Amino acid sequence: MPPTELAISLGKKIRAIRTAKDMKITEMARLSGLTTSMISQMERGLISPSIETLKKIGNVLDVPLSFLFENEGETVSAAAQESPGQPGQVNLYGASPVVHASQRKKLSPGDGIELQLLNPNLNGPIEFIYNIYQPHSGTGREKYSHPGAECGLVLTGELVVEIEEETYILRAGDSITFDSTKAHAKRNLSDQVCTCVWANVPPWF
Repeated sequence: MPPTELAISLGKKIRAIRTAKDMKITEMARLSGLTTSMISQMERGLISPSIETLKKIGNVLDVPLSFLFENEGETVSAAAQESPGQPGQVNLYGASPVVHASQRKKLSPGDGIELQLLNPNLNGPIEFIYNIYQPHSGTGREKYSHPGAECGLVLTGELVVEIEEETYILRAGDSITFDSTKAHAKRNLSDQVCTCVWANVPPWF
């Protein structure tokens, strides 16, 4: 399968941050627990890392995953990062409150998965994401966790959500809410595309 535009863009961003920090691939591999081969393939856009892998990369490079959603040349201001505002307060920092479908920031955290940010940016108290899971795709072999809570609604297809030792099968119209600190994973085991919308509070990307 040829590299996707999202995978290539993501790889370029990872490489740019790593080189700006004067970090060699071998050092990044040692600190993240990933192989040098995997990192090299990611930077060339040959593979799409899972969410768990992206978390490891973000931790080593000291950048939030939200940076990987950003368009080329777009950054969140230092003031925005240092002063997120009071709970419930939404500060768009000059961005329009409306996000047209063609303007959504995108991320591909794994082969067959595309996440589209429905917020103008991630400076508010909630993260709202449109998810597309191709058949037999998922968030990764390992479960992951993060602070906060989340709620999801399946629009089309079928999604399997694993939360610790429990497994839930969601079909179109079904929704789920759970504590994000519990290890979880999402998988589309069907032969149909699954689309859903997901909200995280607070934003963790």
